[in-house]
Amino acid sequence: MTPKLKISECVLQRITKVTSQCSGELFGIMCRGTLTVLGFILEGKEKSSTLNYSQIQNNFPTEIDLCGLIKFGPCSDAEAHLSEILQDVDITDNPVLLNCDADGEITASLFKHGQLEGISYEVVSETDLYREYMLLRLRCSLELYCEQNEKSVAENAFTLRKRLAAGNVAFGVAGSKVILSGGSSGSQVVGLGAEDSMEMLLGLSAKVEDDGFGSTGKGGKKKGAAGGNVVPTEYQVVNINMLVKKSKDAQDEKLTREACNVTIDSKNGCNRVKIPLQLDVLSMIHRETKVVLCYDILVESVCRSLRLLESSFVEQLGQFKKVHVSKCYHMMPEGMGHFLTCVYPAGNEVKEEDEFLLEKRRSLHLQFGLPTIRPYFRKANGFRFRETDSKLLFNPHVGVKRQLTEGKLSLVQGRYSYHHYMQDEFNDDGWGCAYRSLQTLISWFIYQGYADVRIPTHTEIQKYLVRVGDKPANFAGSRQWIGSTEVSMCLNEFVKVDSRIMHVSSGADMATKGSELAYHFETQGTPVMIGGGVLAHTILGVDFDRNTGDLKFLILDPHFTGADELGTVLAKGWCGWKGVDFWNKTAYYNLCMPQRPYVF
Repeated sequence: MTPKLKISECVLQRITKVTSQCSGELFGIMCRGTLTVLGFILEGKEKSSTLNYSQIQNNFPTEIDLCGLIKFGPCSDAEAHLSEILQDVDITDNPVLLNCDADGEITASLFKHGQLEGISYEVVSETDLYREYMLLRLRCSLELYCEQNEKSVAENAFTLRKRLAAGNVAFGVAGSKVILSGGSSGSQVVGLGAEDSMEMLLGLSAKVEDDGFGSTGKGGKKKGAAGGNVVPTEYQVVNINMLVKKSKDAQDEKLTREACNVTIDSKNGCNRVKIPLQLDVLSMIHRETKVVLCYDILVESVCRSLRLLESSFVEQLGQFKKVHVSKCYHMMPEGMGHFLTCVYPAGNEVKEEDEFLLEKRRSLHLQFGLPTIRPYFRKANGFRFRETDSKLLFNPHVGVKRQLTEGKLSLVQGRYSYHHYMQDEFNDDGWGCAYRSLQTLISWFIYQGYADVRIPTHTEIQKYLVRVGDKPANFAGSRQWIGSTEVSMCLNEFVKVDSRIMHVSSGADMATKGSELAYHFETQGTPVMIGGGVLAHTILGVDFDRNTGDLKFLILDPHFTGADELGTVLAKGWCGWKGVDFWNKTAYYNLCMPQRPYVF
């Protein structure tokens, strides 16, 4: 049956940014007779410097697979090119061809019976993908016992994958009693009906249910405490544990609680090593997928992670003549629309500036058509999943409706966490608003990969200002305010970035700053801290009509004292659009506008 076709809006937006005549491969997910295109890579002129499509597929979440071809410019050779990759397309008998002509028009075709047939497609938003799909995140530790050469690594990694794929593992769902197992009799589910859907599993996983979005409603929609459907801002994640059957073989792989150093065993004259493997892999699952089908998906996800680790070890042997303990980092660069997993040596022995990691990142930037002026694939870009960040809200502004119909929208770019009064069991009500705005700004630089630090506390901020002589000794531990200048100093200290300070003589003059703020969000994309009178806020964007002068500010208010529940935050206006009358007409304001460093 000919599949229906959907294309992620992120794919279409990325296509518009490709300016050269080239081609590449499409990746997508097939579910219930619909093929959804989620991403693409570009074929470089120097193919030796980039991964081919079969290799890069291991970096995608399981279930996202090669599904077709994309051409920029003339596509006279499209059928021949599709025939080449047809044997590697497993998720559909009808690979997709997307063609973007010189005028930017995008057409879609399916490869059927050796010929191309045009097909219409539906554009799917990120929000709809968040509602329809979920992620399974499997983490465990294994050991690889081998010699430190490419052949031995490859052979023993293959043996390990073969053993795990032979029914020697089971999977437990964190926060529930659900177990998935396999074997000669097929896949089995304990704790849930085999015909039940993954949507049912969400309700059983305690960590997923209490994720700061409210309870799950029908169709995957969230209903916040204040009522009404809340727009999701990320995929819900179910955590999976892997159980490995015990064996009498001393060299069998076993679960370990945490990674250790590579251990060298020189017995019998051979230089064998025991390499701890830290598996961390994602699978993208439609919410209506039957639970019983997830066993095979999870086995494949383990195999993908092992292939990634094997590839990294081979590269390390070529570069360093030894293997480092390595870690999986899940990246989701803004605008790419899907996760990508990278394996890098753990710790600081191989630094971000090392040519080995620079070249790996440069290759990924090239393949995904991303500029090399911003970080997308650094270790610090590793996605912070909700469970590791308490119950902080991320990007609450996504669910806010704009108010102007003719204005130009200029917003913060990327991910940040919302920091406000009374968080972290710390009472700063009445004095800590600028500290909280600073924490939000720092979170932005962390989540965009510019810094690999933790968010500083009020005490750490105060101690720094005392240490550099900006404040007296009794400032540390006090309940005294800070302003935009102190915020800029702290940004330079904690995340090594510079800021521009904009001085505004009165709140009334904020009405004249629409163009300047719009330019900031379009070129820098960082959140802005504003302080005036006795209050501080965070500006996340502006909606500005240059013809009429109408101006709205998207404000994230750090004075909120309630629980981190998205429905309440939006319903009560703690994150929302404000007019120029929001500012005190008699107070002067200083805006701290952080500047992006040029790194990748």
